[in-house]
Amino acid sequence: MSWGSADDLHRTGKLLIDAGKAKDPAEAGRFLSQLVLQIAVGPDLEHDRAAQAALATVVNVGRRAFHGGVRVLLDTDPSLQTGWTDGLAATAVVNRYGGTVVDQLQSDLPTMVIGNPRDPVGQPLLYCTWGGWTGGVVESPDRRLSGPAIVPAGILAGALGVSEIFQQSLGNPVPGRREVGISLWRTDHDWRSAPPGPTLEYLPAALWLLGLGHLGQANAWTLGMLPYANPSEVELGLLDFDTVIKGNIATQLLVGLGDIGSRKTRVVAAALEQVGLGTRIVERAFDESFHPQAHAVPTRNEPRNALAGFDDVTPRRQLEGAGFDRVVDAGLGAGPHEYLDMLVHTFPSVESPATAFKETPQARPALAPAYESEITRQIEGGMEESAARCGLLEFADVTVGAAFVGVIASTVAVADILRLLHGGNEYSVVALDLRAPNQLTAVANTKPGTDPPPPYTAAA
Repeated sequence: MSWGSADDLHRTGKLLIDAGKAKDPAEAGRFLSQLVLQIAVGPDLEHDRAAQAALATVVNVGRRAFHGGVRVLLDTDPSLQTGWTDGLAATAVVNRYGGTVVDQLQSDLPTMVIGNPRDPVGQPLLYCTWGGWTGGVVESPDRRLSGPAIVPAGILAGALGVSEIFQQSLGNPVPGRREVGISLWRTDHDWRSAPPGPTLEYLPAALWLLGLGHLGQANAWTLGMLPYANPSEVELGLLDFDTVIKGNIATQLLVGLGDIGSRKTRVVAAALEQVGLGTRIVERAFDESFHPQAHAVPTRNEPRNALAGFDDVTPRRQLEGAGFDRVVDAGLGAGPHEYLDMLVHTFPSVESPATAFKETPQARPALAPAYESEITRQIEGGMEESAARCGLLEFADVTVGAAFVGVIASTVAVADILRLLHGGNEYSVVALDLRAPNQLTAVANTKPGTDPPPPYTAAA
């Protein structure tokens, strides 16, 4: 069979090839098409913003990996009011993000539970939980946290649940059979004993999103779900030079098939403006010449704080001297196992971008057996070895990923800004591996700088 184009290669399907679970894109596609995710949603959805954020997030990230479908059983169909869900009925939210509303669930399929539905069934059966600034998943409803929660905690809980079920679907026996969670307020604490954190009063009013790929769109998703009282007071700078390709749909939350060929800046701007947020677009690569601009009229100044989501060390190093007051940079692992890793840096800190991100030459790893087998097949079919190998290297160099990973990283990154606005702890580095999420590492930022916090506006 033909491998097609590297631009079309599904980024989550590719990790199956790299891990030796599929011999080619077609087999990877068949594997994903057998994965089904179920969601049971209780009537308390109507009055719980964190639950609304969790539902939309689970459907949006879940359908990009579970190609057998995301099936949602709703006890009621209320009108929702949080970010991307605002003004939509629950059924409309499910349909909008690629799920299917059903009348019953199957007991032998994995199910995530949001709220308190009647008699949920599934195998495994995982309950989303949140309280204050903490989100997670547990195996028993009696083990859930209590109290109201901020919207990012609901996003985090939903994405963690998808992560657990997806990892189990790939054969890992531990995920889906444990309790996992993260405190976005005291990230250095065990999530079950961390203080809940304050009620959200202030939300960022001016930020750059540097890069609009996997992480950049995840950051946009989390920001767009925040409960802004006056979204028209917000300006998000969007910097990217790329256009949407088919392979992006696996990991990038705001794009679909209809966006292929469009500039990512335009697609993301249109989505953010639909929820009332202001945008400014810069269509170029980030490099050493990019700096936030000041204006004679202060209200026209460009944002001086940024969320960075690059997939390369070069632009990360160029954050040094760019003139930002604060940058939160998230990075993800790139291999068939390392895709579950994330590292979030905040600057200024003890380290600078130039010292935190080393330019170390890396030897090309040996090709996975699937690529070598395809090279052999093409040579036997008459192709020159150099041409066959060059073509397969193009596929091998495509970065793998899963949408839920970027969303989890985005909640950690956005929480950095939210903590700053609410007088919370500052961390220079947060390191997390979703194979063992409860073993997260958070390093206190002992030199956070003296620049003022980002401009803010009120939370609803």
